[in-house]
Amino acid sequence: MKKPVKRMGYSYIKKRAYVALTCALLGFSVIAQTNDSIPKPAKDFKNTIKFNLTSKLLYPNSYLFNYERVIRKNQTITLFGGYIEFPLNLDLHLADAKLDKTKDKSGYSIGADYRFYLPKENRNNAPHGVYLAPYISFYHFQLVRELSYTYDSILYSADLKSRVNILLIGGQLGYQFVLGKRFVIDAVVFGPAVSHFNFNAKLSEGLHGIDTNETLEAVIDALKEKFPLLKDLTGDQGISKTGTEAFWSVGFRYNISIGFRF
Repeated sequence: MKKPVKRMGYSYIKKRAYVALTCALLGFSVIAQTNDSIPKPAKDFKNTIKFNLTSKLLYPNSYLFNYERVIRKNQTITLFGGYIEFPLNLDLHLADAKLDKTKDKSGYSIGADYRFYLPKENRNNAPHGVYLAPYISFYHFQLVRELSYTYDSILYSADLKSRVNILLIGGQLGYQFVLGKRFVIDAVVFGPAVSHFNFNAKLSEGLHGIDTNETLEAVIDALKEKFPLLKDLTGDQGISKTGTEAFWSVGFRYNISIGFRF
């Protein structure tokens, strides 16, 4: 005689479903807690864009930027450059001549450095802390102004075209602060260099009644006065007949920049 098969009721199936669902939720919770307990590595920002503050103090109408890229644990490469204009307040030290209105002005700067962040001096990897870096930079300035002068009570004028090129090759010591992981303050503390200076001045027409060569030499001397210590280091070399003076001397690079990492 066969025994009757016991059928499972709706309430029984419902209870089993609740148990299975509860076990599944507990399992997902354990997995999630396990994943959350694994520390995630901090995001590594290898790029930094910076704005040069010092150039704004020396050359008011300038916009120079730096881009720094981490390429090794304690090494970076930096490219820098931008627009820059030569200061206009030039004193010719000539009795009857002066510079009047500006007709054209422009300029630019480009360069690069390769930084070695010193692991023995820094607790963090690049771009934090003390660094040493060889560098090369180039500056070009161009200026056209009206030169006015008086001879025999008559006022004359001519266009004066001035050009300055500067090449610097040297090394620098600096420190970069990183604030809140994203922001930086970069200070080049000391950056001596061997530098080549090229000054050129040319008049659109000959000057009546005054020495043209003496006037151009006064213009170049006024340009040189804008660079610290330059006149004391170059001596009395004089200019060529084409209104050019070129020489090797010493130079310096120093600046403070602020930037953002990404």
